[in-house]
Formats: sequence, structure tokens, C-alpha cells
Amino acid sequence: MIILFGLILVGFIAHKTGIMDAESNKKISKLLVNVTIPALIIASATGHEMEDKSKVFLVLAAAAAMFVVTPLISICIVRRLKLETTYELMLNYSNLGFMGIPIISGIYGGESVFFVSLFMMVFNVSLFSHGVYLLQKGTGGRLNLKNMLNPGIVSSLIAVGIFLFEIRIPDPLLQLFNSVGSITSPLAMIVIGSTMGTVHFKDVVRDKMMYFYTFLKIALYPLIIWFLFHFFIHDPMILGIAVVLSGLPTAGNVSMVCSEYDGNLHLVTKGTFMTTLCSLFTIPIWMMIF
Repeated sequence: MIILFGLILVGFIAHKTGIMDAESNKKISKLLVNVTIPALIIASATGHEMEDKSKVFLVLAAAAAMFVVTPLISICIVRRLKLETTYELMLNYSNLGFMGIPIISGIYGGESVFFVSLFMMVFNVSLFSHGVYLLQKGTGGRLNLKNMLNPGIVSSLIAVGIFLFEIRIPDPLLQLFNSVGSITSPLAMIVIGSTMGTVHFKDVVRDKMMYFYTFLKIALYPLIIWFLFHFFIHDPMILGIAVVLSGLPTAGNVSMVCSEYDGNLHLVTKGTFMTTLCSLFTIPIWMMIF
């Protein structure tokens, strides 16, 4: 965790000194989402022997359940407190790709990256369907199905096929995937730090709702997921992955969707900043537990 947040600090300093800016953040994020994360996902599906392949379907079921449970809870909270729709998105979607992969692999090893990719596949389907619907509600807009067929989903489907059918990837190609995928974690943390550098700290600390939102996102939601899932999921690794992923900071993808569909981008940036900063303390707690 010290290394991960050290990388975030590097990105923060790089932004403040002019080495990185909003344009470079956008381009590097595209590189991560479209190239390095898919490469890491495909590489993670190889070299793991699992006698019980039903785990794949258990993980998919857990991911689907998580993206049903959290939206239902978020709807109740947002309507009860009369908050804007953007809070729903922020509560529903965690930073699985940029933070989930390095943190989960640090806890459980390389095999777990494949399981995280299954959560990411369901995440993308949910974000570009239910998430876009929330932003377009009442505007008469239509869902763009092309967005749902992105490199994250495609690479996850390829990884599932490689894993289930035990397809052997030629060594040079596998080394290429591993090499490209290996830059994901440090580069992702640096981009997060640079993005945090765009936020005015005073705007965040003066927003009282940010404290309540942060408590919900990285403290209460993981507890709810653990309480509900531990009755049905008895594999400690799968349960741990679900709980830790649900307690990660707000996903950067939410900013992308809000930017494209006229959501409250400023609010998302503040939420991402606050949850990322506070996760410095909460993520080690979840790591110690699981």
C-alpha cells in the first residue's frame, strides 16, 4: 500500500509541476483501458490449473449479484436524502481496473486477476447500460450498445475461453502480454495521482456530504456485501475479492460516462479524490481481514 500510494504521490507531483496535465491523463487512461489492462487480463488466464472450473460461474454470479445489490441500496439512499443521480453512479461503481487489479493481486496472487476481470466484465455491462440510463433518464436518449463491447469485455471473454478450454498461448506471445500488462499497476496509480492534482482541496473538505458519501462507499458498502454474501459464498478468496472490490474508491470510468452524457463531472472528481485519499486507511484494513 505504501508503494501504491507512493506512485499516486508521484502522479500528483507530476501534475503540480506541469509534467502531466488533463490531456496526458486522458491519453494514458485510454492506453490503460484499451491496451495494458486487456493484456493483463488475458495473461492472467494462463498458467493456472483449477480442477473445479465452476468457480468461474460462481465469480460471475457474485459479480452479477453485487451489481444488483449495490444499485438497489443506492436508489434507496439517494431518494431518501433527495440527492442528485450522480451520487448513485458514484456509489455503484468502484475502481476495479486501476486499483482493484494491483490490490487484489497483492492479496491473493496472479490467479485472482482473472477473477477480477470477470467482475470488470459485469461492471462494464452494468455501467454502460444501467449507468447510462441513469444519466439519460428523462432526456429521451438511447443506450449506445457499442460502448458495451469494449476491450475490457472482449479481453475478459477471451480470458474465459482460454481458461475453460485450457488453450495454450505461444510463449513469445504470452511474454508480450505479460510485459505490456505489467505496466498497468504503476501507470494506473500515477494517473490517479495526476487526476487528484486537478482538485481543489478546499472544495472537497468544505463539502459535508462528501464525508457521508465516503463513509458509505468505502466502509458501509463492503460490510453490507460481506453480510449478504457470506451466507452463500463459502470460498474465502471469492468472498474476499467481492468485499474488497466493493470498498474501493469511485471508478474513473464514472467521470468518462458523466463527461459524455452531461453528468456532474465536478462532483465525481471530488468523490474520487475523497474516497481515494481515505482508502489509504480503509484498504489496509480490508487487506488484513481477508
